[in-house]
Amino acid sequence: MKFLTLIEIEIKKLLPWMLTLFITLSAVSTGLFYKLINKTYQKEILPQIMESSLETYVKENGRVSLTLLFDSTPVPLLFLLSAILLVCFAFYLWYKEWFGASKRIYMLLTLKGSRLKIFFSKLLVTVFSVFCFYGLILFILWILSFVMTLVFPKELIAPQPVTSLLHYSNSIGLVLPLSMGDFIYKLGFIILMFSLISFFVLCDRSKKVIGIICGGAFLLANIALFLYTKTLYLYMDERLIVDYGFVFVMSALTMGLCTWLINKKVSI
Repeated sequence: MKFLTLIEIEIKKLLPWMLTLFITLSAVSTGLFYKLINKTYQKEILPQIMESSLETYVKENGRVSLTLLFDSTPVPLLFLLSAILLVCFAFYLWYKEWFGASKRIYMLLTLKGSRLKIFFSKLLVTVFSVFCFYGLILFILWILSFVMTLVFPKELIAPQPVTSLLHYSNSIGLVLPLSMGDFIYKLGFIILMFSLISFFVLCDRSKKVIGIICGGAFLLANIALFLYTKTLYLYMDERLIVDYGFVFVMSALTMGLCTWLINKKVSI
């Protein structure tokens, strides 16, 4: 089977889940943001404006920024939970291949060609879904800036709301890469997470109970090592070396183990 065909199959499996998540996230985050900032305006800002004037309020308190409103709402948490759900979808769809009436994964494993095409098709589609998620976040931020214009007078809104948020928000960096270096790190982290999921699934499918134990132990070891690196007191350049080193070394190791498992240990 051609590699592009495998990618098409993976996209068709993931697309309904991804669209459901993205539509729900857009609707919930927009509705929640509107409700909270409207409450803030009606109960905190508008009474002060009525006592004096809009110009006086701006002179005394400054303009309202999207950054401050965004960081004070649960919307960043919704973004983070949605990112975690994407990981859960990847885990579920990988496992679903091995069960059910069709057990399509066994058919794919019998086809001529390298078995690694199956692994890399899933990896590429996972990376693609994350890129779509990043694009959705930027689109939602634009919607939130538009929602601000529906609630606040234009004279009260700080200029360049989305650009300022990307530069000064304390929470958006958790889900969205804000520099090329951060983008490369997050991409490596995504590859590592997918590789760990794949390692656990392949261990389970090749060695059953022992595989679950080994896969779980390796996963917990990675989590423990990651948390340990975060406790180290390091200079900025040392922190970058440790963070990038952990992500790319463990990604290479885990992908190597996945290659060995899918080629040598997974039986049909």
